[in-house]
Amino acid sequence: MIEFVETAVAREAKGTRLVVSGVVPSPWSEAAKGVFRLARIPVLAVRAMPRDKALLEWTGVDNVPVVLHGKEPARTCWSQIVGLAARLAPGTVLPADPVARAEAMGLLDLIAGEDGLGWNGRLAMIEASVTSDGARGFPAQVAGYLGKRYGFSAAIAEGLRARVMGQVATLSARLGARPYFGGDHPGAVDVYLATFLTPLVPISEADCPRMVPPLRAAFGTAAEAFGPLVPPELLAVRARMFEHHLPFPIEI
Repeated sequence: MIEFVETAVAREAKGTRLVVSGVVPSPWSEAAKGVFRLARIPVLAVRAMPRDKALLEWTGVDNVPVVLHGKEPARTCWSQIVGLAARLAPGTVLPADPVARAEAMGLLDLIAGEDGLGWNGRLAMIEASVTSDGARGFPAQVAGYLGKRYGFSAAIAEGLRARVMGQVATLSARLGARPYFGGDHPGAVDVYLATFLTPLVPISEADCPRMVPPLRAAFGTAAEAFGPLVPPELLAVRARMFEHHLPFPIEI
């Protein structure tokens, strides 16, 4: 249900359009693609490359993912994107019951929100670069840019491991013995967990052929730092999602 097109084609289209990273399996981009796949919503996707002025001119946003639907305002936050998919395909990615939906949104925030699992994984890659003068983690120039954008500091880095331990423990407890967070069928939480665990597991070239080597190495530092903290039951959800619901190898 995801068709990759050029910017000019997407700009003239009228349905749901999605701008995603074209160089790395960014969890936020991959999760956005995943929820639309799970909801079976046709989407035209554009791969964003560094310094793409045409995309910035079109979307007005210097970040990914960006979702445009009809003439509605651009959506850039995970909650907006999940909300749109749930609206277009009720009952597919979020529960209809208000209490269950509120719980799902809370778990999604734990994964994708500010100071969530993905946020802390990114900070770990920045820290690795800062403490090694760019020899590990993100390339130095990238780490400098991201560090300013996302508030990296030595004080924040000190608490990274404890925060991740608490987050994966909470997710594991909420999953319990179920195959998916919603029970027998996957939803947005399962998509986000699967894609946000990608930086915390080794990613070979075969796993994601289009990923650029410097960023593959950067993801490797997050996997070294936090991979051992991820409980096997969460890794089993990720494996189940990529086996049955998400494309593998990962397509960026």
